[in-house]
Amino acid sequence: MSFTLYSMPDFFFAIILIAIFSVQLRILPPEAPSAQSLTGMLADPRALVLPILTLTLVSVAGFSRYMRAAAIDVLAQDYLRTARATGASERLVLLRHVLRNSILPIVTLVGLSFPGVVSGAVIAEEVFNFQGMGLLFFQAATEHDFPVLLGCTLIIGVATVVGNLAADFAYGILDPRTRYGNA
Repeated sequence: MSFTLYSMPDFFFAIILIAIFSVQLRILPPEAPSAQSLTGMLADPRALVLPILTLTLVSVAGFSRYMRAAAIDVLAQDYLRTARATGASERLVLLRHVLRNSILPIVTLVGLSFPGVVSGAVIAEEVFNFQGMGLLFFQAATEHDFPVLLGCTLIIGVATVVGNLAADFAYGILDPRTRYGNA
């Protein structure tokens, strides 16, 4: 399932979700909220479900592929054999040793994907008729609106720095060997 979602383009997955949940089942609206303010968008949370599902499931599928590869690498380490030999249960070995050590590359990926979350996904915004930052950046580029382009670039740059900083902090919490400071 994760490989299928990982290889599927955002727009195709969005159209499938609209066809199932909006056209056939009539559970969710096919468009995102068109309000310009945050409170206006949150006034109709059902309209946010399909855009969030589209962007989240495709991203999580990619992260799960990396997590699987990291877990396979960690499972081959010698210290797991030692942990099992001490009498630790398989669940404890998986949670304390495998999960903790294989999640480290994912922390880096999540930190690096934060600017993409802030800047938005142009195609998903177009499919769901959502006025996000990705569409704003694209329209400013096509209309040669340089002040808006510079503002968007500044926000994306700040998101990059914040994402990397958050990933560094999380990395230090998850792996005490990498903490910075006086050694």
